[in-house]
Amino acid sequence: MKRILGIDFGTKRLGFALGEPVTGVAVPLDVVELHGRDSVAIVAQMVKADGYDYIVLGEARTADGESTPMSERVELFARRLREATGVEVSLVNEHLTSRASDTLAEEAGSSSHDDALAAMLIVQEFLNERV
Repeated sequence: MKRILGIDFGTKRLGFALGEPVTGVAVPLDVVELHGRDSVAIVAQMVKADGYDYIVLGEARTADGESTPMSERVELFARRLREATGVEVSLVNEHLTSRASDTLAEEAGSSSHDDALAAMLIVQEFLNERV
């Protein structure tokens, strides 16, 4: 595994982060507003252009790990990403990610949710479990 693309999935925007397995560090990259665009096509283009060979996707489950309507959407998104990119996709429970990313954003002086920070936390969780 060389380059990991982390994604905080949303219906209005996607947050992206880069994970480096060698260093075990994740960094926020970007937030893309969807405005009706195909999210799978956006990610497939990134994977091809930037050479990602693994995708980590945040999955919104309950604190007990139960499925939610959003987690079902994420699982469908993950299947579509696998088909479109040929890249392996792992799901990470993002139950506390939004709250943690909001705290980080506040500490950095921002009053709004940062989806790229959420994606970074998703990838970092993945890296912490595997590196």
